[in-house]
Amino acid sequence: MQDHPTLARLEREVRFLRRCAAASLLGFLLLGGAAFQSAQRQRFGEIDVERINVVEPDGRLALVIANQERLPGVWMDGKEHGDRKGYNGIIFFNAEGDESGGLTHWSERTPDGVRAGGHLSFDRFESDQVVALNYQEFPGYYGAGLTVAHFPQGSSKEWFAAMDSIGRLPQEQRDPAMRALRRRFFAEGKWETKRMFVGEEGRTALLRLNDTRGRPRIQLMVDSLDVPRLEFLDTLGAVVHTLPAGR
Repeated sequence: MQDHPTLARLEREVRFLRRCAAASLLGFLLLGGAAFQSAQRQRFGEIDVERINVVEPDGRLALVIANQERLPGVWMDGKEHGDRKGYNGIIFFNAEGDESGGLTHWSERTPDGVRAGGHLSFDRFESDQVVALNYQEFPGYYGAGLTVAHFPQGSSKEWFAAMDSIGRLPQEQRDPAMRALRRRFFAEGKWETKRMFVGEEGRTALLRLNDTRGRPRIQLMVDSLDVPRLEFLDTLGAVVHTLPAGR
């Protein structure tokens, strides 16, 4: 007796569906195994990468390591402001997802000389850097040292919120608004106030202490001729007393 054509076709379809089911199960097992393996510790001898995002379990950024093209701009309130092209390094983030400091570096040889710099800083919460190690070099200047500064808490958050509002203004109103914003921040003491520097400027080893308005008041130094001195300055920056006297 000859098979009915409909039954033969059904048998072929059933066999096909069985193969598809088996293939799907195998794919699921392979994917599950790969996912399990990816959650485990991996070891690499060497990798080439342009950017690494280190994230918390909930996906928030903890830090970013990147090259000169991929380093992020300043993150505040979930928004990226500007960029840092030309710098490579590491950017730190706090529990709110805002930038909280970083390590950056850049260097190049230009027709007029070397231009280079290195920077490691830690930011106050919702503000800017209050502790920084810096190295800067360009034609006519060399400096390296530790800077301690004061920023009011929340000043950077307020600054970028104001910048966003200015960005929505008509083009002809933006520059006047920016100048007014800078004047207000300076007048209200919401900008950086440098309190201390210790390091080298040119060939002078220097410790500089500033008052609460950022004005140098005490300087202890050994200059390029290896002469030591201690200077006391008034609020206008004039030296009012020197030790040893007469120097």
